[in-house]
Amino acid sequence: MNEKSEKKAGSRAATTRPDSRRGMSKGQIRKVRRDRSRARKNRRRNLLMFGGILIALVFIAGLVVSPGLISRDTMDGEGKGVNESGHIALDPDDGREHIDPEGYAPNKYSVSPATSGPHWYANITPAGVPAPARWGVYDKILPDEVLTHNLEHGGIGLHYDCPEGCEELINSLRDIVPRNPSFYIVSPYPSLEKRVAITAWRHHLYLDEFDRDQIIKFIEEYIDRAPESVPSDPW
Repeated sequence: MNEKSEKKAGSRAATTRPDSRRGMSKGQIRKVRRDRSRARKNRRRNLLMFGGILIALVFIAGLVVSPGLISRDTMDGEGKGVNESGHIALDPDDGREHIDPEGYAPNKYSVSPATSGPHWYANITPAGVPAPARWGVYDKILPDEVLTHNLEHGGIGLHYDCPEGCEELINSLRDIVPRNPSFYIVSPYPSLEKRVAITAWRHHLYLDEFDRDQIIKFIEEYIDRAPESVPSDPW
């Protein structure tokens, strides 16, 4: 390479290297690049960790204030209140007393199934389910001491009485329940005045047969209209 070419090459090399790297060997430059890459990865990892911690804190805070996890001592008065202007007349107010899980109140309810009145509060009851019961569909009979607690939390009861079997009716009632069954209890109930009983806090609807339009209208007016609003299972 002649003197002119050497000067040109030297000038080109000098202009392509940042000021911070001039005079550094290739090995030193590679080390700087590795250090910077490692620093970028550490920053990304720290940001991800910080974001995860922040999300966890928000989730925990949500659990603390979630209506479904409000304690027995603090959830009174948290509901939207009874709908007194709907198309169904109000049932008598039988109270909201919590009673011992071993105690029954068979003569303290004005209607059947009960729509208010004494109820259990326990994760273990003689019925084999907690009180209030977990929202959802049941094949077993749930006593009023359980059901009224679910109604007090804003729930809707979908009940049927057909000792000889009524698979189509039961399936129709179950189809009313959304994928997330919050606020819904479906269960058999013996000795009803009619084959179907739809209940909410201090409201009930008796039907000879399944009538989707009437049931949906009832639900729209009375779901989550009770002294307490607890859409999540407390147990």
